[in-house]
Amino acid sequence: IEDKTCGCCGGELHKMGEDKSEKLEFIPAQIKVIEHIRPKYACRHCDKSSTHTPIKQAAMPAMPINKGIATASLLAQLITSKYQYGLPLYRQEAMFKQYGIELSRQTMSSWIDKSA
Repeated sequence: IEDKTCGCCGGELHKMGEDKSEKLEFIPAQIKVIEHIRPKYACRHCDKSSTHTPIKQAAMPAMPINKGIATASLLAQLITSKYQYGLPLYRQEAMFKQYGIELSRQTMSSWIDKSA
């Protein structure tokens, strides 16, 4: 409250306690594209003076499926939804489509198999 003066005598009000209330709020899932940028480096001297120019580049971050785009959290979501909650892949496919992501059942099935 803004006015902390007593309505009876005009004295200053002091805090004597507080009431606390809790509410549950649902925050829908988020799907993000995580972009990894790996600069490539080459030697200008070798580039000018030889036919072979060595290129160096940082390694890709470790992924659960080699050369795949699925992160561990996405795989965990697919597997948990399918096996713990019995949500078929065709329904998960429809859910991803609502987020604007074309992810086929075949792809999800392949990822689940490779995760095992």
